[in-house]
Amino acid sequence: MAMFDQFIYAFVTLFVILDPFASIPAFLTLTRKLSDEDRRAVAHKAVLLAGILAFVFLFSGQTILNMLGVSLSSFKIAGGIVLGLMGLETILGFEINGNKEKDNDSIAVLIATPLLTGPGVITTSILLGHQVGLMVTAAAAFLALALAFIILHFAPRLHKVLGEKTINVFSKIMGLMLLALAVEFIRTGMAG
Repeated sequence: MAMFDQFIYAFVTLFVILDPFASIPAFLTLTRKLSDEDRRAVAHKAVLLAGILAFVFLFSGQTILNMLGVSLSSFKIAGGIVLGLMGLETILGFEINGNKEKDNDSIAVLIATPLLTGPGVITTSILLGHQVGLMVTAAAAFLALALAFIILHFAPRLHKVLGEKTINVFSKIMGLMLLALAVEFIRTGMAG
């Protein structure tokens, strides 16, 4: 696979798992009492925290796995299960994690993780770093996070322009793609 193809593969994979469209309703709900300036500040902080978490695991995740004695195949299977649950949550509309903290910092943390950089992105960052290389994955993660930043920054406008139904359709499609990625992770983990 050529480097550009690897980059596109890594970017699409990470963007699907980040799924910033699915974060819009939660983001707008959690920030509904905030001013536009505070809402943007929460979005910026959330994406910054999500990025820090993604890059920490991208560059040190394999070391952490080695210290814990966990093989990459086992991690793929575990990550596939987590991604599958996240995909089912998105498709079927139920919620496993129901934390409802309200202050600005807590809202930013909730958007950052688990909504943007949760177990799925952490798992995928480690696996992509191993599969296509750290620099390709880092560049793809940066672009995916930049798009997530733009989407959250303009979330109120996107919500007005696209409407709730369109955003929900995008989220369901992303959830289905997430479920397919989960099946692929489990299949290759078992093969390994």
